[in-house]
Amino acid sequence: MGLIWWVLPALTLVIGMMLSFAGIGRLMKLKLMAGGLRFLFGVGFLGLAGVVTLAGLNLQTFKRLTYERVVANVSFDQAPNANDTYTATLVLAEGEVRSYEITGDQFSLGAQVITFKPMSQMLGYDSVYRLDYLEGRYADRYTTDGVSEATSTGVKLFENPGLDVYGLAKEQGTRFGVSAGSKDTQFGSAVYAPMADGLEYEVSITQNALILRPRNEAARRRLTMPE
Repeated sequence: MGLIWWVLPALTLVIGMMLSFAGIGRLMKLKLMAGGLRFLFGVGFLGLAGVVTLAGLNLQTFKRLTYERVVANVSFDQAPNANDTYTATLVLAEGEVRSYEITGDQFSLGAQVITFKPMSQMLGYDSVYRLDYLEGRYADRYTTDGVSEATSTGVKLFENPGLDVYGLAKEQGTRFGVSAGSKDTQFGSAVYAPMADGLEYEVSITQNALILRPRNEAARRRLTMPE
């Protein structure tokens, strides 16, 4: 239930009590007209507070929907005469189509996420995001022998004009109930999956994380194959 359903009845109750007591005080001083009006308004506000409280209690029986939305569809086509190189086609939520060539047997798609504190989310302030990068890489790029270098191919998916809101949220956001990285929120979010000719995926975002799902049978089968 939203915080507003606690605030409204509380404010209405306070106003109703103030008017009621003021009305009683006027009546005791024999100021019948002024006292009667204040008392009636006070009783009305108290009744309204009761109605709003009951409505709020009823809303508590509903579960809050976690708003999930699709941010991109991504598909892969084998580049001609190039092993492990694919044309990755991104179809963004607003309909924009982008194509990039990346190399590897896996891809990763990352996003920067700015989240609001739970109290702010209750008031309707949803998380905001922007896609950060698309990367091609190899699944076995690291070993257990020690820290090793690994190469990848990728592209940044946004330009950062003007004020860096994400950087500002990271540095100062906790002062205003906003965060782009702290102990209780995510600095960013990313998904990764196998990359091969003909695979198609759908990428969605919730309040704080990206989610990847297969869009065709080839991708569904590939995700169920053992590494």
